This record gives sequence, structure tokens and C-alpha cells, in this order.
Amino acid sequence: MISKLGNSIIIFFKGMLMGIADLVPGISGGTIAFITGIYEDLIEAINNINLNIFDGGLANNFKKKKIDFLLILFSGILLSIISFSKFLAYLLVNFNNELRSFFLGLVLYSIIILYRSIDKRRLLNISNLILLIFSIIISFMIFNSPSFDPAITNWYIFLCGIICSLAMILPGISGAYILIILGTYEFLIKKISDFSAELDSITTIVIFGFGFLIGVIIFSRIIKYLLKSFKKQTFVTLIGLIIGSLPKILPIEANDSLSFFGNLTEFFLNNPSSIFFILIGVLSVSLFSRLKINTQ
Repeated sequence: MISKLGNSIIIFFKGMLMGIADLVPGISGGTIAFITGIYEDLIEAINNINLNIFDGGLANNFKKKKIDFLLILFSGILLSIISFSKFLAYLLVNFNNELRSFFLGLVLYSIIILYRSIDKRRLLNISNLILLIFSIIISFMIFNSPSFDPAITNWYIFLCGIICSLAMILPGISGAYILIILGTYEFLIKKISDFSAELDSITTIVIFGFGFLIGVIIFSRIIKYLLKSFKKQTFVTLIGLIIGSLPKILPIEANDSLSFFGNLTEFFLNNPSSIFFILIGVLSVSLFSRLKINTQ
């Protein structure tokens, strides 16, 4: 039995992993939440944030409504984002293939975890197959959308926060890559790196964070309804979203499926160590998924 302190440390550590994932283009914090077994707890805890939270006193509802879980998790996410933004930028420049290979291992195994969590009866019927294919196409289109150069205003940063919150809620949708498409990734990474140094950076991050919070609260309610009413279909969609994101995790460019697989083969021939880092990612998921927590 894990102690209360041990439980909190595990939650905090999983939050840090989510924060790291949200900084890397092609990876989703939501995917890490699912891999580490806290996805449904996360959705439920966010949904508990409403006016009824004060009924009977906030102190009485602190654990009952999983507010303690949420605070510990988000503390890990925030610390990770603030602490590792510069380090991850360094890794992406100097060890790009190794880092992305590691995350590819995480994501590949997350598909297996998702598949195992679904009731297999009538899983591959026509409607689910159509849903799977459709979600793969949608995810692939998102990750292959061209980025643009917008006028970066406070309102635009707020809107980016709302859109980016999907990465916390939906496994397979990378918040970092969404920000690349929206043209604000490098801008926000710089602001995060200068968070403690400049008032302008603090203002920007607070505006983005406020939009992110509103988006998480809204989208979590939609996901909770879908998980409650259409759980199998929702999981099939999540698998499709993750599969559609796979081509963007490794730094491989391709115009069609044939050239992609050709370039993928060439990538591994030129970077044999990447296979090792993929295996490390798979083994890491196996370890993370065994770190069970008690949120009751």
C-alpha cells in the first residue's frame, strides 16, 4: 500500500511528465495522462470545479472532489514547464532524434494501453472502423497544417490558450504543435524561459494560462459526457488521434505514404540508436503504468 506522501509524489511526478510532453511538438500531455493511468481521474477532477464545490465547505470537499489531486498534478506540470523549457529546447536542437525516438516509444505503447482498455466485443464493427479512420485523417490533417505568422496580441494569446487546452484533454493532440501551427510556439517558449525576469513575460503567460484554464474546464465536460455515454467510441477516436500524430513525432518529411515509409526506413538505418531510445520509451511506459495511485 502506497503512503499518502508516496501517492502525492507519484501524482506530482506524473504531472511533471505531462508538462515535459506539452513542451515537445508531436506529443500530448493528455497522452501521458492516459499512459500513466490518471486520464479519467483528471477529467473527473476538472469537472468537479464548479459552484457546487463550496457546498458543505471547500475543506470537506478537498479530497472528495479530487481537488488535492488536481493541485498536486498541476503543480508538477507548471514546475516542469518552467524548469525544463530551456533544457528541452537544448535537447531538441542537440539530441532531436534521440528525444523524439524516446517519445515515439511512449506513444506507440500508449496505443496498446488504449486498446487493452476497450471491451473487445464488436470493437471492429463498421461504425467503429469509420470512426477510427476519420479520427486518423483529422489528426493527420491537423499535424500537416501549415503554420502562419499572425499578429500576436493579448486576445490572440488568450485564444491560443483555449485551443491549446485540447492537448491536456485529448490524447494524440500535441499542444506544442498546435502552437507551431498558430505561430506562437517560439514566442511562448521564450516568454516561459524569461518568466521570472520580465513583467511582460509574466503578463503573457498569465493571459495564456487563463485561456488554457477556461478551455480545459469547457472541453473536460464534453469529454466526460462522451466517456459516460460513448466510452468505446471515444476510446476508438482517441486511438485514431494518436495514430494520426505518429508521423510528426519523428523528424521525417514525406509527401505520401510510400515516401514516408521509405524515409522512415532510411531514418532508422542512419540512426540505429533511435531503436534503443524507442525501447527505453516503451519500458518507461510499462513502468509508469504500474505506478497506481489512490484518488478516493
